[in-house]
Amino acid sequence: MQSARNIKIRTPFIETLSDLFIRSAQWRGRDELFVDDADRITGSDAFDQARALAQAYVSAGAAPGSVVAFLCRSSARHAVAWFAAPLSGRIASSLHVRETPERLGEVLAWLGAAVLVHDADLAALAGEAIARAGRPIARISLGAGDGVADDYAAAVAEAARYDVLAAPPQPSDIAAIVLSSGTTGRPKGIMHSQKTLLEAAKGGQVTMGPIPPEGATLLYMQPSFAAWAIIVLPFVAAKAKVCFGQVFTPQAFLESVQRERISMAPLVPTMWRMVFDAKPEAYDLSSLTLVTISGEAPAPTDVRTLYDKFCRNIACIYLSGEAFTASAVIAGTTDLMQRGKIGSSGRPVVGADVCILNGSFDDVAAEGDSGEIAVSGPSLAIGYWKDPELTREKFRDGWWRSGDLGRLDADGFLWVTGRIDNVINSGGIKVSGEEIEHALLTHPAVAQCAVVGQPDAAIGQRIEAFIVPRGDLPPAAELGDYLRRHHHFAGFKVPKHFHAVPELPTGPTGKLFRRALRAP
Repeated sequence: MQSARNIKIRTPFIETLSDLFIRSAQWRGRDELFVDDADRITGSDAFDQARALAQAYVSAGAAPGSVVAFLCRSSARHAVAWFAAPLSGRIASSLHVRETPERLGEVLAWLGAAVLVHDADLAALAGEAIARAGRPIARISLGAGDGVADDYAAAVAEAARYDVLAAPPQPSDIAAIVLSSGTTGRPKGIMHSQKTLLEAAKGGQVTMGPIPPEGATLLYMQPSFAAWAIIVLPFVAAKAKVCFGQVFTPQAFLESVQRERISMAPLVPTMWRMVFDAKPEAYDLSSLTLVTISGEAPAPTDVRTLYDKFCRNIACIYLSGEAFTASAVIAGTTDLMQRGKIGSSGRPVVGADVCILNGSFDDVAAEGDSGEIAVSGPSLAIGYWKDPELTREKFRDGWWRSGDLGRLDADGFLWVTGRIDNVINSGGIKVSGEEIEHALLTHPAVAQCAVVGQPDAAIGQRIEAFIVPRGDLPPAAELGDYLRRHHHFAGFKVPKHFHAVPELPTGPTGKLFRRALRAP
C-alpha cells in the first residue's frame, strides 16, 4: 500500500504559482530539484518539506495573506521554505542579509511580517532585527534551533502537512514582495501576484528555453534580489535542477558548471568578464546549451567572447524585478551574430511589448529617438507595497516605466544606452557613461572598466574612467586617441582622467556599483 505522502496531489486548474509548484515538484519525483554544497533535495522531498514548512507557518501564526520574511543566503533549504509561502497563500519576501539590524527591523515592521525564516548562523541578527521591529514575529531557523526559534528539521519531522487543496490561493493574491536593491532609504517592495509569477515561470521557457527535465542552472544571486526568482521559477516549472552557489568566484563557477553539468549559465556582464580571465579553457564546459547575459547592457566584446569560448547559443535578456521573464526583451544568437545586432537587447518575447517615452506615458518617442524604456507583458508586477503614489507614477494601463534609457531601431530591436541616473552632464552636454565603457572594453589592454561623472566647478561633471587593465594601463593620450580614431568620439566624450584599479566595486548581485566611484 502506498504511503499517504507518496500519493500524488492533483490540482483541478493551473492558475497560480501554487498550482505550478504542486505539479512540477511532484513530477520531478526522485530526481534532484534543489542542490547546494550541503543538501541535494529531490522533487518529491521538496514538495513534502514545503508542505511541512507551510504548516509550520500556520502554527507560528501566519494567516493567509501574511508576509513570511527570509533572512537567508541562497540554498536548497531556503528554496523549499520560500516556495512553502506562496504554496499556502502566504507572501514570501527575502531581506538583504548585509543590512543592519536597525534597517532590517524597519523593513520587518513595514512588511508586517508574521514569520522570519533565517539561516542558522544569522540567528543573532534575526533576533536583534525582530527586537528593532517592535512587534512579535515568530522565528524559524533553516539549521539547528537556538531554543527560541523553531527549526527546519523539526518542522519536517512533524507528521502534520499543510492541505494545499483546502483553501488554495487565488490568481490575484499577492505571492511575493521583491525588495529593490537601493542602498539608501527604505527599499521599494515590488508586488507580484500568484498569476504574474505563474506567467514568469512559463515565460522563462522562452527566454531561457527550451528547458528540458535534464537541464540544470547555477545561481549565485542572493534571494533578496529579483534575479533569484527570475531564474528559479522557470527551472522549477520545467522540472529541472537548480544549483545554488554561496560565494561567486570565477573558479568556483567554472568548477560547478563542470561538476553539475550545468546547461544554462546566467551571469551579469561584470561576472562574465571575471570568468573570461580565469582560464575557462581548462574546464569541461560542454554541458552548456545556453549562456545568458543580463542585468545591464553587455558590451559587444562580451557577446563575441561568449560565442567564441563558451557556447554558440547566447541570449541577451532585458529583465527587471518589475517585469520578470514574460515581459522581457531578448536577442538570441541569430540576432546577435547574423543580423549584426550585437549590443542590442532584442525584441519583446511572446505577449510582451516595449516602447520609448519622452518623459511621460502620454509622450511616445519617434522611431530611433532615445528616451525612457517602458515595458508591458503578462508577468508585470501589480505595483509597489504600501506606495500608491509611486505605483501611479511607474505603472499605468499594463505598462511600467523602467528608468532605463534606450531606443528602438528600424527593425524594432531595443538598444539600452544606460540609466537615467548615469547620464553625465559635462559642460551642458549629456553623455552616456555606458557608451564610453563599451568603447573602452574593445581595447585589448582593458579587462573591465567603469565611467562616471565627477563634480567639477567649471563644467558641472568631469568624465573619468576606472580601468582594470590587462598588464600596464596605456597612457591617457593613447586611450583618448583610441576612442577618437576607432569609435569616432568627439572630444567632449573622451574621459579627462583614466585610473588604473585592481578591481571594480560591485553590488550583491554582481552588477557594477558605479556610485562607489563617484566623489561625495
